[in-house]
Parts: sequence; structure tokens; C-alpha cells
Amino acid sequence: MRILKPTKYKKFNKKIFGFDIETYGNKNKFYMGSIWNENPKFINFFYDKTEFINYFKRKIFKNSIISASNLSFDFLGLFLDSDEIFNFNMLWRGSNLLYAKTYLRNKAFNKNYKMTKSHKLLFLDTLNYAGLSVENLGKLINIPKLEKPKFLGKKPKNEEEEEILRNYNLTDSKISALSLKYLYDAFNFFGANAKDTIAQVSMSLYRNKYLKDYYIGHNVDDLDNHFEGYYGGNCQAYARGYIEDYNLYDINSLYPSVMINEYPNPNKQRITHKNTNFYIENYKGLSLIKINIPENTTYPILPFRFDKKLLFPTGIIKGWYSHEEINKAVELGYTILKVYKTYYYIDNCEPYKDFVNDLYALRLKYRKEKNKSMAYIVKIILNSLYGKFGQKFRDRDNWIPLPDSLEELNELNFFERKGNFIRIKKAFSKPSNFCFPIWALYTTSYARLKLFDYIFRCNPLYVDTDSLITKKEFLDSDKLGKLKLEMIIKKGIIVKPKMYSLQGIEKNKFVDRVKIKGLGKKLSFYEFNKLMLNPKISYTKFVKFKESLRRNLVVNEIIEVFKNFSLEDNKRIWESKFNQNELQYSKPIIFEENKKIKRKIILQI
Repeated sequence: MRILKPTKYKKFNKKIFGFDIETYGNKNKFYMGSIWNENPKFINFFYDKTEFINYFKRKIFKNSIISASNLSFDFLGLFLDSDEIFNFNMLWRGSNLLYAKTYLRNKAFNKNYKMTKSHKLLFLDTLNYAGLSVENLGKLINIPKLEKPKFLGKKPKNEEEEEILRNYNLTDSKISALSLKYLYDAFNFFGANAKDTIAQVSMSLYRNKYLKDYYIGHNVDDLDNHFEGYYGGNCQAYARGYIEDYNLYDINSLYPSVMINEYPNPNKQRITHKNTNFYIENYKGLSLIKINIPENTTYPILPFRFDKKLLFPTGIIKGWYSHEEINKAVELGYTILKVYKTYYYIDNCEPYKDFVNDLYALRLKYRKEKNKSMAYIVKIILNSLYGKFGQKFRDRDNWIPLPDSLEELNELNFFERKGNFIRIKKAFSKPSNFCFPIWALYTTSYARLKLFDYIFRCNPLYVDTDSLITKKEFLDSDKLGKLKLEMIIKKGIIVKPKMYSLQGIEKNKFVDRVKIKGLGKKLSFYEFNKLMLNPKISYTKFVKFKESLRRNLVVNEIIEVFKNFSLEDNKRIWESKFNQNELQYSKPIIFEENKKIKRKIILQI
């Protein structure tokens, strides 16, 4: 039986080292690296990979964490060509290496040797906690990152350049170590255990201090249905083209702001297959329904997955939805055509209320004291909890070095090999004790409803999860769940979701804010305008791990990328092709049951 229950605080007692490498040439070959520790005795430089790798086998590194910022670059830059990489267990999230773990025994790495935690050596990425560059990590702990050498990426030509590079490299190692120590000290101060990711840290704080009751996990079939009702945020362009004199607002801590609401009590779940609205109207829960959304609806509120996109359509759709969203839909004139199955809860609870209120008060306190570092740490802890309850247990995959033996390989469910790595996939893993997607889906449901409340009040041109662009003016507030004025937009161009360019006043400065999903390069407002005339662009980038395997390239290699962007939006209906010089308005996509008509999409229900 899976049970979510309170845990105890554990004091952190590991040694922390900082680690960084420098490379040269388009292939980013290893040139040198450094390791930094508070004890000067263990500060060292290395110009030989093997020597550097062997240094980590020393006894001092038992029960230690080697911290790096962008670990996949530094770890693979050092270990990828070495057989020692096969002695590490690695966990990837996309192309980001979360950690590489091994155990030290007899001055050797061993991933399979089952020893106590005191023998563990963990390479860890600071990005697991804070999505900050080394420069911004330095600001977090008041240690400035050194200016980037003009010759960076090349071999130093003389002793002076060599000394500059050594100082630059060692400072980065120092920032990685001290920023991680600062984060861990803060986590400990709040009462959280040191964990491998910020979501795990947030969960540990919740279970250590705020979880008061025991909750029994649901069975797998129920969890699968709950995940069907777990949707993401609303990101749509209701209008597109050229804009002048608008406002960009953010909802202060949107997800934490709704987490103070009541939630279904997982211990009180009931199930019915009756075709009735009674349980929807009278209990919190989740139902599979067929519903008709009037075609004249300007801002439909129910999300719908179609062709790998999250749409907000009109017409007839079928899906799993929280009772909060269904009841709001009925209030707006939507008609429930059929109820197939309902999960309802005969009791409610407030699992997050104290967690959110305490931490948000702390955040405001630190902001008032102008302690930006601690305010930032509280913010990332606050925003990282709810998603942990929706952690998937199906179709999880990871890349690992090719096992040494056929016997070991036979124990794995792998489905792809690239070079010396294999991709393993677990069709099913045992759900974690904190797997309660009913809470995760209720959080995102509440959040979408809060955003829609503002949408109905201000008729925005564009929304993205917790932000909106509107002509209407609201009182600028720092209160939880209220609107904060992010930018006074003087002019801008909206193309489609995740593709826009704005120019205006932000924090008393005139700035550009440009977003293009999938573009690994920053553009100015002027450059964005040029892209509208010819939506093709080229730039250089580092090859990440997964791409290197897929395209048979070298990890961290610098390559030129060519991209051709579409300026059309397929999440809404537009009367004409995109024109950056005019403001065009859209309509929702319409779904019809069993027959195809113009400008509508067939849906078989």
C-alpha cells in the first residue's frame, strides 16, 4: 500500500566541491579544468583528462558532491571518451544531465557496488535547483563572475592569457561550489532536506513541516484516469499583428495562489458510472463527459488535447475535467451531453494552505529587506511543489552507458542504441508515495480558472499560463494571486503562442522582450522585425547530448543551425494570413461530432 506520510528533517553533512572545464575549437576539445573547495589544500588545476578523472578517486571525495553549472557540458567534456563513464549511474531530463552517481572503493569508481551513502560520489548540476547562469549564481552569493576572456574557446597564446583563463575557470568552480552550499544552507534553514532537485527539496519541506495527515494512494487504473484530466496552462493568441500602448501583466505566484483552496481528500474517493450531474454539482472530483460548447463562445474555458496540442475549442468534445471547470462551463452556458464516469470525494482538505501562506509571507519579508537571494529561493520552493504530485510512472526513459555484460543488458528494457549509449524505457514503474495527480490536476484547473477570470474582465490579445496582454489597466499589486504590471508596452508584434516581440518600459527601463520557442538565440526587437519579412535564421550552438547521439555528432561541438519558422498559428481560426502591419482577431477551433463541415475539425466520439 502506498501511503503519503510526514517525514523528518535530516541535517546535511556532505562535502561540496566546485568543478569546471575549459575547451577549445569547434569540437570543444578539453583544454583544462579546475576543482575548488573551501579548503585550499584541495584546489587544483588539471591539463590532462586522465589525471583529472583519477583525482576524483581519492578518499576525500567519499560522501561528496561535485557541483557544476551545466553539468552535461562539464561532465561529458571530461568523461565521455573515458571508460570510466561506464562506472556511473546517470539520470537525464531531456538533454540535461541531472546527476552522475558512483561509489568509491579501493580508489576506483563502481556504480554497482552496494555500499553505504558515505561512499557515494555525486556529480550534480546547480540548474537542478535554480535556472541561473554562473553569472547570476555569482550575484546570488555576491561573488562576481569574471569577465569572459576575449580568447575563450581558443588555447592561450602566452603566460598572461594562461593566467587569465585559470582565474576565470577557478572562479566559475568556486561559484558553483559556494552557490550550491548557499542553496543547501537555505534549504536546511527552512527545514527541508538536501535533495537532488528543487522539486524534491520542496516536497521534503512539505512533508517535514506541513503534512499533518496520512493519505492512501489510489490504484493504478484510477491514477491513469486522473492523469487524463491533468492539463497544462492556457497559451493562446486571441489576436495577432502590430500593437501599440498595451500592458503586460503577470499573476503573482499563480500556482501557489490557488493552492490555498480546498482540494479533494484522497482518502474519501468514491466512483460512479451513473449518467448524472448530481455528483459534479455537489462534490469535488473528476468526470469523463461529453459536452457542447456554444460556437459563439469567444474564450472557451475547457482544454482539449488534439494532434499533440492543447486547444480551447468550441463545439462537441469529450474529456476528463475537474468538477470546478465543468460547473463553471455550465454556468457559462455549456451543455453536458453525457457523463460516462465520475470520481467524487465526500470530504475535502486544505493540504497546501499553511505551506503557501508561510512561504509567501517569507518571500514578501525578504523582498522588503531587499534580500533578493533568499526571496528567490523561497520563490522556487513555492513554485516547485504541486507538480511533484503529478509525477508520471509510465513510459519513463533514460540514457545510460552501454552495460558491460550481456547478462546486465538482458535485465534492461531498452529500445534504442546510439554508439556507446542505450535508451532504456520503463513502460511501468511503481507510482511514488506522493503520486496524487488529483491534487496536481486540481492545481492547474484552479489556475486556468483564475486566469480566465481575468480574461473575462479585460479581453486580452494574448495569454500565457500566468500572464496576459491587455489595454485595460489594473492596480499594480504584490499580493498573492493579484496582477503585477510587468511591462508598459509601447509597441510590439504578436505572431502566435510563444512567438512575440515587445518593446516598452519594464522596471523603469526601456527594454526589448522577445520570445521565440525553439530558437537558441536572443533577438532584439529590430531583429525580430526582420525575421517577420524573412522567417529564416541561422546561428551557432553547442550540440547537446541527445542531439549528438541522434545526428552522430560530438557532444559540445559547435555547429551552425538553420531554421525556417512558420508565422501561422494552428491553435485558432484566422480569416487571413499573418500580416505584421495589422491587428487580426481569431476565433476558436470548432469540433463537430461525426461530420465534417467547413472550418471545423472532425471528432469521432
